[in-house]
Amino acid sequence: MDDVANGGGRRRILVGIDGSAPSKAALRWAVGQAVLTGAAVQAVAAWEYPSLYGWLVPMVDDGFERAARRTLTAEVDEVAGRDRPVEIEESLVLGHAAEVLLELAEDADLLVLGSRGRGTFARTLLGSVSARCAVHGSCPVVIVRADGTAVRPHPADLRTTTATTGAPEAAPAARTKEWPLSLHIVESGDLTRVHAVLDADGTALHSDTRARRDPHDAPAPPVGDAFAVGRALIDLGHQLLSAGTRGATGPARE
Repeated sequence: MDDVANGGGRRRILVGIDGSAPSKAALRWAVGQAVLTGAAVQAVAAWEYPSLYGWLVPMVDDGFERAARRTLTAEVDEVAGRDRPVEIEESLVLGHAAEVLLELAEDADLLVLGSRGRGTFARTLLGSVSARCAVHGSCPVVIVRADGTAVRPHPADLRTTTATTGAPEAAPAARTKEWPLSLHIVESGDLTRVHAVLDADGTALHSDTRARRDPHDAPAPPVGDAFAVGRALIDLGHQLLSAGTRGATGPARE
């Protein structure tokens, strides 16, 4: 296998990182594959703020990002050592793990994931993330168990676009829908409260969030509104992603 792909660029192996034993096994497998093929490795850790982060605490805190960064660097150093045998790029990305990996995998040659990862920060690479990437990934996907053995995604998880005859299925007709969203904002002194309701095809999702002004900051009601509404939308987004992942992948498989 030569070292040139993707229109003249170097081959790239994307691997999800979360600090778990399966994640380390996946990185170890990816590094080994990169040594054999001359590819570069991109180690990716996705992180998010907890859904209700910011209630009655300072509005800005980069502790979650720092924890994710430490997990990423520590895992790469543990698996590959300081004198790395291949080029390894560390990428820390804010967002849901499956969404981040699927987007980055669009121009990767291979995506490698640990099976049923368990991390040290919120929203890590759970088994459902591996399954979702196996279903929707635009490049080949390898899932590695904690013992280092690589497996193909379970056949029941793979969705094809061809009928049993091999002929492409007709594309479904486009459809448009609206999901009404209401935001109720209440300002009381330095505290801003938001109650958000999203009508998702008849299922009402609710979120209650707050933002409190730091006593040292000048009064700025629009800033409080932006933080409180932003947190409400993040919480609703988490609820939608959780429901969508359950519906798309079903029970996680080893």
